[in-house]
Amino acid sequence: MSQPSRSRWFINLVLALGAVFFIGASMLPLLEGIVKDSQPAQEATPTASQTARTQSSSPLVNQAQEYELVLKQEPDNQAALKGLVEVRVRQRDFQGAIAPLEKLIALNPNEGLYHLVLGQVYAAQKNSDRANAAFDRAMQIDQKDYRPVLGKALLLKEQGKPEQAKPLFEQAAALAPSPSEKEQINNLANPQPTPAPAVPQQKQK
Repeated sequence: MSQPSRSRWFINLVLALGAVFFIGASMLPLLEGIVKDSQPAQEATPTASQTARTQSSSPLVNQAQEYELVLKQEPDNQAALKGLVEVRVRQRDFQGAIAPLEKLIALNPNEGLYHLVLGQVYAAQKNSDRANAAFDRAMQIDQKDYRPVLGKALLLKEQGKPEQAKPLFEQAAALAPSPSEKEQINNLANPQPTPAPAVPQQKQK
């Protein structure tokens, strides 16, 4: 899979995870183009018979069934594993996303991206211990990657621990490769309060 495709896959997961981590479209400039490339995965192309067997359900259910059919024949098909992870996240079936993610990690033990996504999935489950462990592993794989550091910082902030999160936000900002990314991290660490709407004054009679 090409680098733009891998980046898009990661961003799709980010948006599907919603407001847990790497929040919303405002983080797209932070994420675009920073996902590292690795071995290209074989494309998962369901056969006509596989597709025909999954026409009776909703689109996401159809997609999940198609990926599962591919994986029954090709358990190590990484394109199908990635597709199944994305579908499960979009279904908010975070538990169902863990097994294909762990399979991807087993196939690519030194690919920090999958540990990073696994940390986000555990965070979505409010499983902070496993989320931190996944982020820690991603940090061990690539000490220059700010994303798992940012993930740990956001997790602490979500838990109401801003003082513990502060040095991690600072570390993430220091590791970020561009001024715009540093600025966005600082904005996440110190969000500006939304000004209260002005109260219209009544006209004097």
